[in-house]
Amino acid sequence: MSNRNTPAAGRSPAAVLITVVAVVIPVVPLAFWLYGVIPMMPAPVQSASFGFYLLARAFALLGFVLMFYQFVLTARVPFIEAALKRPNMLKRHRALGKVGFILILLHGVILLLIEPSLYFAKTLGLIALIILTVSVIAAWFFKPLKLNLKTWRAIHLGTYVVLPLVFIHVLQLGSTVLGYRPVYWLFVVLFAGYVLIVLYRIYRLFTQKKPGPKPAS
Repeated sequence: MSNRNTPAAGRSPAAVLITVVAVVIPVVPLAFWLYGVIPMMPAPVQSASFGFYLLARAFALLGFVLMFYQFVLTARVPFIEAALKRPNMLKRHRALGKVGFILILLHGVILLLIEPSLYFAKTLGLIALIILTVSVIAAWFFKPLKLNLKTWRAIHLGTYVVLPLVFIHVLQLGSTVLGYRPVYWLFVVLFAGYVLIVLYRIYRLFTQKKPGPKPAS
């Protein structure tokens, strides 16, 4: 007989706190950004393209945060794994990864349609999108493509190049990040977190040599 008082897996106070923090992290800077840009909306006859432009920038901000969460969910940080439980983490990893990729893809497509020309910062963003797309295809179609685990790992490791490229991309463009301090500090803190995760994974690589998990498709 099951105990009705037992909390559902992944619904412990620590898990709830982590979830709330994960939601607040992008929402607060996004709210500050929207508060600053909405008054800039032009007349209705011009607002369609400008509206898509703002939407693309919002997609980029949210997509960047969700991409960062992918590194957090696969870093095997002990207190996060203890709170969320590994099966639940993998489900979140898949779900957030799909949403994040779609947002970033829409961001790139919309801005390329609005302004097809390429320059350094935009090219970095395009390269990051291509690398991310290849990694996502390898993850989603792991079985149909008949990839072995070694090939999948090599492709998946390429995603670690994406976030630094995106970080340089947004700093070079500057319109969203440098113009709004909460957004700027969000990117700085997340990039610092990314560096710590990379260092932690390198540490694990040299101290705990265990078989890794199967690909999250």
